[in-house]
Amino acid sequence: MAIHLEYSTTARCRPEHVWEKLKTVEQWPWWNPTISAAKWVSGKPWEKGSRFFMELARPMRFKVTPVVIASEPPNKVAWVGKKAGFSGEHWFSFELQPDGSTLMKTWEDISGLVTMFITKRKQEALSNLHKNWIEALKFEAERIAREQYARS
Repeated sequence: MAIHLEYSTTARCRPEHVWEKLKTVEQWPWWNPTISAAKWVSGKPWEKGSRFFMELARPMRFKVTPVVIASEPPNKVAWVGKKAGFSGEHWFSFELQPDGSTLMKTWEDISGLVTMFITKRKQEALSNLHKNWIEALKFEAERIAREQYARS
């Protein structure tokens, strides 16, 4: 059984502003309440095949070292993380809209034995993880845009 999670929102900024905040993995714990640690462990940042370490703080402690499977900054990145009984493919997409805003999307497909133990409540917690992550990213990206526009 596979589990599909997704969330989207619109930010008052451009994809470049969103990417500016997302691209520095080591800073994720500073602004993202779901991440307690993150760092690159091999390859060049955001290059296909590169790996980074990430520790989720909530909804439960979980450590994984994903590999980048797609990278089209500032519009799209994806990685897959695998552990015994678990595979999670996570995507972010940042699409410029006609009004200059950015449609921010995130989705993840989780598969493996672990899915048999993901209750409805745990699935809701995982959905909230995605929502909290992208809402924190939106807040930071809009802040970057405001600061940039104030300087121009």
